Amino acid sequence: MTALLCVGNVTVDEAVFPDGRRVVQAGGDAIFAALAAHQIIDDVRVCAPIGNDLPASTLGEWQAAGLDISDLPRRDQPTIHNVVTYRVDGTRSWDLTTGEAHFDRMSVYPPDIPDWLGKRSQKNGAGEGSESGADAAVVGGVLVSAMSNASMVALVPWLAARQGADPAYKIYLDLQEDGLGPEMRLLVKHCDVFLPSEVEARILAGTDDLAAAARAFAADGPGVVVIKRAEKGCLVLDGGTLTEVPAEVVTPVDSTGAGDAFCGAFAAAHLSSGDAVEAAKRAAGVARLAVSGHGTSGLIGAAR
Repeated sequence: MTALLCVGNVTVDEAVFPDGRRVVQAGGDAIFAALAAHQIIDDVRVCAPIGNDLPASTLGEWQAAGLDISDLPRRDQPTIHNVVTYRVDGTRSWDLTTGEAHFDRMSVYPPDIPDWLGKRSQKNGAGEGSESGADAAVVGGVLVSAMSNASMVALVPWLAARQGADPAYKIYLDLQEDGLGPEMRLLVKHCDVFLPSEVEARILAGTDDLAAAARAFAADGPGVVVIKRAEKGCLVLDGGTLTEVPAEVVTPVDSTGAGDAFCGAFAAAHLSSGDAVEAAKRAAGVARLAVSGHGTSGLIGAAR
């Protein structure tokens, strides 16, 4: 069995729509990614700090949806709160109401990563670190979703150093559009699969030519580059071959977390098959589920 560890943030997202409706739901990039990954593989684990105000019912809902949440670090801090305002033209703005310093405190650093990473382990009633034949699972991939820049700079090279000469897992890297500086471009060399958005690719590569951007990122080190283009699909560069994969067209109810869901589903499918193009196609289908309801409801409703 192959497992995926999703690393990132837990947030409370308040969506404000043009008609004045407000929908509040717990989520975060790590949760969207993990719920999406679970549409494809069974063993999905989450490492994302949770605040002291997150209801136990929320944790129970995620666990019931199939996520292994036993490695959620706990912080004596409130949960990250975002207000996402959707405009009539379809664009949106994000307001991090709890502030950047708090966002950093609620991000993942190396000491938060469970010590079983890279080892055979059994995450069930038999306890951590045990082996039991078919019951044992290998964590084949770590998806690092966008967190504070400081945490990403500390964590991604550390994860790469733990891979060793014979990598025990693949590193999938997803960034965020805010605060993209030279230090973020340097992280690309530490991942096996890089999953930037179109905006991130243009900023980091310094070009509007997305094919050239993908090849520039691949030259940094990752074997696979996937540039997400929202409703236009994605570009997949694997083994020197560039492939355009269309999105599954749907009228979104709430697009919050769609990119995170795509990354989680892609990582799970890629771990399962090793085929980046097929993984992108499967991820496009899961992303369609993610936008079919408010917050995480579309993915939870489709949980296997």
